[in-house]
Amino acid sequence: MRRFAYLLIIFFFIGKAAGAQTPAAFSTSKPWAYWWWPGSAVTEKGITHNLEAFAKAGFGGLHIIPIYGAKGYESSFLTYLGPAWKQKFSFVLKEAHRLHLGIDMTLGTGWPLGGAHVSATDAAKRYLLETLTLSPNQSFQIPAGEVQAVSVFVDGHFEKELIQAHVSHYTAGPKGATIYVLVQQGTGQHVKRAAPGGEGLVIDHFSKTAFEHYRTEFVPLLKQAQTPLRALYNDSYEVYGANYTPELFETFEQLNHYDLRKHLDVLAKPKAETEDENAIWADYHRTLSSLLMTDFTQPFAAWIKQMGFVSRNQAHGSPGNLLDLYAAVDIPETEFFGSKPFDIPGYPMDPDYDSVRFGIPDVRNLKLASSAANLTGKKLVSSETTTWLGDHFKVSLAQVKPVVDQVFIGGVNHLFFHGATYSPPEVAWPGWLFYASTNFNPQSHFWEALPSLNQYIDICQKMLQANRTDSDVLMYFPMEDIWHDRNGLGKTHPLDLHANSRDWMKNTSFGHWSEHMQNKGYQVDYVSDQLMAELQPTANRTWKTKSGAEYKVLLIPAAHYVSLATMELWAKWVKQGMPVYFLEHLPLQVNSFGLTSDEKNRWAVAKETLLMHWVSDPINVLERYRVTREPIADQGISFIRKKSAAGAQYFIANLSNKFSDGFVRLAKINARVELEDPLTGEIRKPILRKDKQFYLQLAPGQSLLVRSIPVLKKAIPAEIPSKVFTPLVPSTQIQLTFPQRILPAQTMESMQFWTEDSTTQDYWGKGTYAFDFDLLPEQIPHAKVLHVDQIRDWVRVKMNGKDLGLIWSLPYQLTIPSGVLQEKNHIELEVMNVSANRIRQLDRAKLNWKNFYEINFVNIQYKPFDASTWAVTPSGISGELYFSNR
Repeated sequence: MRRFAYLLIIFFFIGKAAGAQTPAAFSTSKPWAYWWWPGSAVTEKGITHNLEAFAKAGFGGLHIIPIYGAKGYESSFLTYLGPAWKQKFSFVLKEAHRLHLGIDMTLGTGWPLGGAHVSATDAAKRYLLETLTLSPNQSFQIPAGEVQAVSVFVDGHFEKELIQAHVSHYTAGPKGATIYVLVQQGTGQHVKRAAPGGEGLVIDHFSKTAFEHYRTEFVPLLKQAQTPLRALYNDSYEVYGANYTPELFETFEQLNHYDLRKHLDVLAKPKAETEDENAIWADYHRTLSSLLMTDFTQPFAAWIKQMGFVSRNQAHGSPGNLLDLYAAVDIPETEFFGSKPFDIPGYPMDPDYDSVRFGIPDVRNLKLASSAANLTGKKLVSSETTTWLGDHFKVSLAQVKPVVDQVFIGGVNHLFFHGATYSPPEVAWPGWLFYASTNFNPQSHFWEALPSLNQYIDICQKMLQANRTDSDVLMYFPMEDIWHDRNGLGKTHPLDLHANSRDWMKNTSFGHWSEHMQNKGYQVDYVSDQLMAELQPTANRTWKTKSGAEYKVLLIPAAHYVSLATMELWAKWVKQGMPVYFLEHLPLQVNSFGLTSDEKNRWAVAKETLLMHWVSDPINVLERYRVTREPIADQGISFIRKKSAAGAQYFIANLSNKFSDGFVRLAKINARVELEDPLTGEIRKPILRKDKQFYLQLAPGQSLLVRSIPVLKKAIPAEIPSKVFTPLVPSTQIQLTFPQRILPAQTMESMQFWTEDSTTQDYWGKGTYAFDFDLLPEQIPHAKVLHVDQIRDWVRVKMNGKDLGLIWSLPYQLTIPSGVLQEKNHIELEVMNVSANRIRQLDRAKLNWKNFYEINFVNIQYKPFDASTWAVTPSGISGELYFSNR
């Protein structure tokens, strides 16, 4: 099928690993998947079986994560990084090379980084603060243990710190004293979901020495690794309670120019109460962020590059500025966790998903990773996708596709499914499974239809990877405001992408304005202080990045606390006539406790320069600077716009119920437009109007690639044919048969789910609805698209003996090729359901299939999984069928 010139390029990443002799080609435009190894109990037979299945299904690569094993298979467990494990890993690379699959691996097992070789010295740490009150003349002796600081306060004022003074004994004077004792303690956290041989303490992510010691364990393996090993990976920051490292006080003083030990009284308070106290806390949080960057993330990326590989990192969950941490690695990775109630008719959201506890996925969160990539010229932005989209055995591909589209809209172009568990071919269904859905391995109920989704992703990601971002607005991410908020004893500010993001994203001025811009049709990237300082103003009063991205306007959404360096940078740009604008109000205060009077005065002078650049709403400013606005956003259509030598390129998706068809305009198309349906591969040129609008059919749930074409085509007449609907009425009884199981055939007068019959409620597999129908000669030309009311969960359509393909996504419709329909017709609808009813039957029969170590197997609410009480899940087809002419 014809493709635009840029699609003729073979999108293969050429991976050259350390020690490799020849490069291996693998696709980054095809989806990849997390590949969990339970107990590392892999065999060469099983590896080949799994990898051949993944390659045939249209995957581009796998990401190996060894985890806890299945009970009863202990003799097959392989010790992580042991000789047998390394041999199987080498075999994986050999087979993946043969099958043109890429391989990534976690730098450890489970998550976070850690393991048996991590000593207590290198493990994650926290501080404990004890407050002691001394009476007049009462003595104090520093206790044994890992005491890091002992600060003495008299009358609320700092007097001395005993450790630095090399004093172990103190006697209070006539006024008594208050002593704050800060003790270092290991968090005791062990690696979650660890594989055999990978169990152990989590490393100190604020210590460069800890990471340097940790990485040595992997050097022999990596030196011998062949292509297609591509990337080494660090999962989201789930280092619970870690808030200290031995270098904290020294680093804090270097960054903030005062000694934190003189303010242990502030750290000891349950709640910060004054601006000064919050400023001290903010300095502390900023120091942790800096340590995470300089002592872990940057060394992680640099060492991986030195070893000849690529770094992939999930920064979210950490107590740092996510934009900077994402930008520090080769492939920043975000996450789509949980279920989202898309306003698409018929969208099957799991009602058991607890959005209060886990949050609702938000495209604004995704854009933190893609913005960092856009600003620094990263070619790939990845996403852990469909984690806990629904409960086990319930997720359909109709549920998956809108999530994929949302991820693309968020700027991701290198999608990883979460996930696929290695399961030996000899283990009976459901095989080995990971505790968290969604399952994309060959045991999945949608495996046969999955190649269609994978092909869709491949087509979309080819375009998304080939072209640069076309955002022209920057919005400042006010991390300082987060660090100044809700502080108290032991507090850190982990920026996870789950329920916690309500506090630091959704319910903030930044969250409001970023959503406002999105809803108004403006494509925005987010920028941090650090990334902003790297921007280069141009003579045209725009900003350019080192990678060539260009931005027209910088917006600052109601930032309260701002650093002196950033304030002076903004003042400098304003004096140069650069379009810097503040929403709601100007910055209110300095961000740090340690500023001198002179520095505070400079901050105030800089603010004076900005007075005329405050606006209550940015729309007029954006229009003045000719910032591109996409009016399709008014119709509820989501988009991401890219730029190429041939012109603008768009991915658009209708994830709402506001639009179905009508004339639209894309700001950078200029009426030279071509539409491609990545689901079917169909390419068409739409009907045009003189005002550069074109006719768009995009029902809720559908998506398109839209691109400029190099030569202006003659406009097609603007008459839009009226919609003609033709009911598909059976002329015979409907026969329902079950070819995969000996079940009696059913007959019915109208389409209904086979679960209406109690004898087939436990059935998981295929059922075929077959019947004849008649069309009048004048109806045949108008019967171009088949529509099906309800499908649970995908269907293969055969018409008059011809296989017309699959329907698996919303809306449930399929184009009928010309010449297929006749006056007398026969249709077969081969339906496959999800496996919920089958697993319900297994649990009602109390069969022991949930037999794993560690967390074993839980449901979407993290309770022990038990499907025996589930209601029957509707399966098959129900409702009306009809044809339409368009």
